[in-house]
Amino acid sequence: MSAPRFSVVVPTRERADTLRFALRTCLDQDFDDYEVIVSDNHSSPATRAVVDEFASPKVGYVRTEKPVAMSTNWEFAVGHARGEYVILIGDDDGLLPHALRELDRLACDTGARAIRWTAAYYTWPTVAVAGQGNYLRVPLGREVCERDGADVIREVAEFRAFYTDLPMLYNAAVHRDVLDALRARAGRVFPHPVPDVYSGFAVAYAAGRFLSATAPMSVSGQSRASNGLATLFFRGRSATSDEFFALNAADGLHSEHTVPDVPVFPHVPVADSFAFAKRVLFPDLPVELDRKALAAACVTGARVTEADWPAALAAVRAAFADDAELEKWFDAELAHKPYAAPPPVRLRPDRLTADGTALHLDAAAFGVSDVAGAGALCERLLGYRAHGLALKDAEHVPDGLAELQAKEAYIQRLAVLCQDLHAQLHATAAHRDVVAAHLRAREATLAEHQRQIRDLIARLNVRGLRSFLSSAFRRIVPKRAPR
Repeated sequence: MSAPRFSVVVPTRERADTLRFALRTCLDQDFDDYEVIVSDNHSSPATRAVVDEFASPKVGYVRTEKPVAMSTNWEFAVGHARGEYVILIGDDDGLLPHALRELDRLACDTGARAIRWTAAYYTWPTVAVAGQGNYLRVPLGREVCERDGADVIREVAEFRAFYTDLPMLYNAAVHRDVLDALRARAGRVFPHPVPDVYSGFAVAYAAGRFLSATAPMSVSGQSRASNGLATLFFRGRSATSDEFFALNAADGLHSEHTVPDVPVFPHVPVADSFAFAKRVLFPDLPVELDRKALAAACVTGARVTEADWPAALAAVRAAFADDAELEKWFDAELAHKPYAAPPPVRLRPDRLTADGTALHLDAAAFGVSDVAGAGALCERLLGYRAHGLALKDAEHVPDGLAELQAKEAYIQRLAVLCQDLHAQLHATAAHRDVVAAHLRAREATLAEHQRQIRDLIARLNVRGLRSFLSSAFRRIVPKRAPR
């Protein structure tokens, strides 16, 4: 039996309610050469029941012998994948209908060993943040370019680009040769407790270069039991968070001692994943973490209580124990910052509209209540299923440079505008001077006339006026001729 072109891997734990819709999107594809692997992390029978409902020969089911860490379940899942390219989606995520067809086309056209895309984003009605459900962000990009893995690693490690620019298995199709190389180098594909972010650094390094598309191929969902929300925003107050950390500890997965163990998104998971990847995979790569930016983000963005604030500051400082200069800098700049309560968790913008790069929608207004509906709405809006992506080549400009160039262009436009205004003002001033001179001349003439009239009136009296009139009359009326 030949290996399929794609393996779509779906790790899951006790989320049968969302898994059903995730699988529906996996089976609604305009492509046939693929398999779906559901990796059940020792869930209740409801998970297997959902898989059996579909009765599809494309869907395989595997189950761990006991509850394991998320990274361990991902490892278990990918280990059962037979496809040439592997894609991983969460059990509350979904594939868009055109995804596998277009990814196959891109792979055939370019031979890329990793193809990354910008995912749509959906918050389920059940998301564990009040008032933040039913939100759908639909990316409008259509560009594709080849990127250098080391460059993207550097941008993300310096916090100049968001970590989703990396080719994570969550938003990329990765050739199995890349995964085999990672497994040979580190012993596992996912040896870190944050498998999604870590996989982005790892694949970017192992692939060397990868294809990056701004058009969506999948929908990234967040629901009631999302690990990311629980661990970053509800640590110590969520059963999901408690289980996540307990299973990581049981499986020997730990954070890096040079990164503060403080709930700060995205800086801490990005820093921790990078530090581990650099130590294990690319110690000689000339890329360093911006630790000052990390410390500043931890002090200004830590989601802790006022009672936990001293411990959080101590944890940040302790992460600099390997660098005396950084410790000294922290003591001078950040060690005495007062506590500030973190703002409410926001997953959706206040204003739902289009901003040029994406549509921001109230999914419920379109009758959407699950990730399959979100994917269908994306498809209706974008039309990629019927017409294809029609991606256009674009030379990639790094995010920081793009921002700088945009500012420079804006400044240039302002300079041109200022020059135009200056020329207009100069012309107006010249015209004003001419008009003013003309007015001054008219005023002088008028003043002279007024002076003459005043002088004339002053010289005249009644007698003088009579004499003046008699004299004038004689000059006007001719003398009568003698008889």
